[in-house]
Amino acid sequence: MPLRLIISDLDGTIVETEDYHRRAYNVLFKEIGLQVSWSKQDYIDRLKVMGGEKLREVFAWLKPPQEEYLNFKKEMYFRKTQLYVQLISADLSSGVLDLRPGIKRLFDEAINEKVPVAIGTACEKKAAHQVLHAALGTDFLDSLKVLCGGDDTPLKKPDPSIYLMVAEKCEVNPKDCVVLEDTRHGMEAAIAAGMKCVVTPSEYAMDHDFENANLKLFNLETPSPTSLKDLSALWK
Repeated sequence: MPLRLIISDLDGTIVETEDYHRRAYNVLFKEIGLQVSWSKQDYIDRLKVMGGEKLREVFAWLKPPQEEYLNFKKEMYFRKTQLYVQLISADLSSGVLDLRPGIKRLFDEAINEKVPVAIGTACEKKAAHQVLHAALGTDFLDSLKVLCGGDDTPLKKPDPSIYLMVAEKCEVNPKDCVVLEDTRHGMEAAIAAGMKCVVTPSEYAMDHDFENANLKLFNLETPSPTSLKDLSALWK
């Protein structure tokens, strides 16, 4: 069986979290005294800007000396990430937020069949660990082969670096990996890494072009439950 490693994105793929980034930014804006609130469309328009670089726009609104930007970005990104984790963890605990359909079932099947599961996400690693703990628990975290976050590489999706790093750490050839993704730039990263890619579009990515995905599904339960057998069939 060619399938030797499942690599999953986090935001939008395991949990529908993309809007929590927007909400965290809006709380941050209030904390620093800005009369700004990003709508969903405002945030969609900024989704191609990855890894905290959205804060360059925020910095420009405040008009401080340019030499203060790096410290500003570091402090604000740290705080925004704290807010993001707090919002998600609270909603997961209360049942307001749940896992995307089928993802836990597929992970459980992989673990039972001794197929390694790893995470490759643009989310900062510590925050990703906290979100995964709230979403899937300690046992899942302990079962992970590798967790690579956005602070592990300066190059963000659609660059393939994060996925190539995961494969290297797991000592698996990229061509034997399948990536679970929810956005076009994530899909492009997986394909550029030489991996198979299964896409279940998230809320903010419904209109993305996924023509090059190996498999596109509404979710991992629809139109029918996606299994390891289905993933292995991608090589046929």
